[in-house]
Amino acid sequence: MIKKFGIALLCASLGNTAYASEVVNSQTFLGIEVASTEVQGEQPSNTSDDFSYGLRFGAQNGQWRTMIGFNYYDSGEHNVEKLILSVDYFFLKYDDMEGNMLQPYIGVNTGYMNYEQGIIDESGFLYGGQVGVVLNIMEKVDFDVGYRYSLSNADALDHTSDVLLGINYHF
Repeated sequence: MIKKFGIALLCASLGNTAYASEVVNSQTFLGIEVASTEVQGEQPSNTSDDFSYGLRFGAQNGQWRTMIGFNYYDSGEHNVEKLILSVDYFFLKYDDMEGNMLQPYIGVNTGYMNYEQGIIDESGFLYGGQVGVVLNIMEKVDFDVGYRYSLSNADALDHTSDVLLGINYHF
């Protein structure tokens, strides 16, 4: 049920006509991310923490950001590759006196993952949400600090949790 709700929310966000009219005025970006990641297998005792790394590509305007990303995690015990589509909504905008802009966001994510642990090699879908802030400190560069939580429909993987730092270059 939660999975169906997440997919419906994502489709509603993408199908919103206000969002569609804003896509023309959006900026594309390319970025990288580093995250402190927790991976929990089917049992709570089957948990590992390490760093993950990723690439991202997307478009954003003043209200919305749509992004596709690839994230790789390998702790030695667990290995997870994720292909994630996320849609974020910027709900506030704050400009300081030096022209820097701080924008908090909330969003949903869905994607596909491959999970490996020992002899287990399983693939499945991911879905979840994220929150964070984007700090635009230069005209074409912004920093992203956030938290992403994703559940899995795979039997061997329960969820992943990322505290991430990203940098995006707008072109």
